[in-house]
Amino acid sequence: MKSRYIVHAVRIVFGLHFLLNGLNFFIHFFDVTPPHSPAALDLMRSLVQSGMFDIVKTVEVITGIAILANLYVPLALVVAFPVALGVAYVDVVLIGTWFGGWVLGLGTVGLNAALLLAYLPYYRPLFAARSAPGATPA
Repeated sequence: MKSRYIVHAVRIVFGLHFLLNGLNFFIHFFDVTPPHSPAALDLMRSLVQSGMFDIVKTVEVITGIAILANLYVPLALVVAFPVALGVAYVDVVLIGTWFGGWVLGLGTVGLNAALLLAYLPYYRPLFAARSAPGATPA
């Protein structure tokens, strides 16, 4: 019973993290310190100039809303995972500071992974060794 409340709390924290970081790109309601690493700056600049950052931040907003609203959470967690991995790579490898790198980077992946595990029963049919198109999973 208590684990259900823990999962809800983690879901809310993760959903807020994605929603607020995604919205901040479009609305700018809190300052984000630019990374000190030249590689991280180059990557961020390229992502923004190419328009890819718009896509990433839109995914963060949409998945954040879905996770907070408890709608399509298993799907939203799968869609969010590549973004979380990208965040972790930039934060840990390119930025590498204690809080901004390790805590936020690994924390993002950790929360996402913990929620994926909590929702594991929804993914079990995906791991069928043999399947047929149009068949209903057993």
